[in-house]
Amino acid sequence: MEVDLPGWRDAAIARGYAYRERWDSPSFPGLLFRAEKVVATGVVEGATADTQFTAGSLSAEYVVGGGTVSSSFIAVRLTRKMPNIVLVNARRGALREANISMGSRQMLSLAGNYDASFTLYCPLGADRVAAAIFTPELMDLFVGSLPGGDIELFDDWMFIYDEPGRFASPRAFDRVDAVLLRVRDEVTRRDFASLHETQAIPLVASTVPPMRGGQFAAVIAVSVAAAVLVALWGTFGR
Repeated sequence: MEVDLPGWRDAAIARGYAYRERWDSPSFPGLLFRAEKVVATGVVEGATADTQFTAGSLSAEYVVGGGTVSSSFIAVRLTRKMPNIVLVNARRGALREANISMGSRQMLSLAGNYDASFTLYCPLGADRVAAAIFTPELMDLFVGSLPGGDIELFDDWMFIYDEPGRFASPRAFDRVDAVLLRVRDEVTRRDFASLHETQAIPLVASTVPPMRGGQFAAVIAVSVAAAVLVALWGTFGR
């Protein structure tokens, strides 16, 4: 696995981002970080960016004797805690490659006929929150930017996992600021009231109470973070 693509480290440092050549057992709670020996390489930490992020490559053995699985990741710290909601790509994405089990999470049907491309998992009782975040509008953005990616919400983190070698060009950094400004403008004009009306169809039946004010605020915060994160991720792969 390539650790530092030409100019990646220099471009990151020039923008004031921290850079690590290697990070053993990175302290993130996501599913791909839970193997015994996880190694992150070519890690960029954008602590000074308007939207803080950490991005890099991962390598770990998730199944004993199953060989090493390589992937890429980007993580953004959220302002609110969320249920452990996972959007798994139907293709051979990082979570499928690592043979990660979804455990007791229930499987939901996505609005907008996206079931052929993704499967949405969430804890029992989190149906409405999951559906309000992964709206058809946001899924359009995912499909356009993440042909092979997976999404995970965990506590106050959001992760995108994708194929190894995702960081193809240091020139992507030049587009980050412009993308963030554009996405923030789109988010400002978005009608979040419509989130109240959106609901996934559980493939496992359950009774879900209406969202309270705090839950609705969390949905808004995560929807904003998701839009920024996916747009930012899309710039790195170009």
